[in-house]
Amino acid sequence: MQFEDWHTHNSLCKHAIGTIEDYVKRAIELDLNVIGVSDHFPYEYLSSEIPSLEDIPYEGYAMPTNNLESYILQLDDLKEKYLNQIHIRTAFEIDFFKHQDHMLNKHLKGYLNKLDFILGSVHVLFGKAGVFAFDDGRFLNKYKEYDGNDEIFIEYYDSLQVMIKSPTFELDIVTHFDLPKKFDKRIEDKNMIMGKVIETLELVKKHDLTVEINTSGLRKKVKEQYPSIEIIKIIYDLDIPILLGSDAHKPEEVAYEFKSVTKMLKNVGFNQFAHFEKRQRSYVDF
Repeated sequence: MQFEDWHTHNSLCKHAIGTIEDYVKRAIELDLNVIGVSDHFPYEYLSSEIPSLEDIPYEGYAMPTNNLESYILQLDDLKEKYLNQIHIRTAFEIDFFKHQDHMLNKHLKGYLNKLDFILGSVHVLFGKAGVFAFDDGRFLNKYKEYDGNDEIFIEYYDSLQVMIKSPTFELDIVTHFDLPKKFDKRIEDKNMIMGKVIETLELVKKHDLTVEINTSGLRKKVKEQYPSIEIIKIIYDLDIPILLGSDAHKPEEVAYEFKSVTKMLKNVGFNQFAHFEKRQRSYVDF
């Protein structure tokens, strides 16, 4: 089958390597059907709204606002250039910040008609440890401010739930569903945390969203895709659509371990991936 990679980044976000075209060329080399270009939507528009953001290096987490127009124009040009070789999909990965949808949408609204899908994400918590960029290794000391890893997972799933329920936050796909495990920070009270997982997935189902199977965890200390096989089985039981994302930050990471993960998904029972164009979902068999 021809794989489709729905989660890639590039040098515009300041923490990835390579141009958008480098990722497109790599996807063509791999004979992908689709590459989703989904770089991080800016944080800087929130800096005056959330003063505590100054405590994290947010300028290195996402493209600056003044790159938004050129990002879209580059993608339009690349779609035309590689029209007969690959389908390029235009997207943003957008971080959810509680009570800030009004500010987000002021900057996003001019681009919505250009987007094929939106990844909804949580990378920053505002809880017991204050502002906490929990997947940034420079802030691992913050884990010590919690009474165990479970408190972090609870904050994470609570944030995902607020994101999913928000009537004003645009998204199609929920990303890296158990991201707090990135540095091999495992859950302790399995029953409690899996209860939160099920609650959150039931909301995903209610709001008719898709869940990404993100292979980047296989490149991290945890050495496991996001989410775990146990969560993937619940996703299957709830009949929630899925798709694959490499979360590539280097061109060579495009479609990372897609063959092995697809084999695992087949063993669970899945036989379709979701596919997006102009924010409309369809399905492809595998």
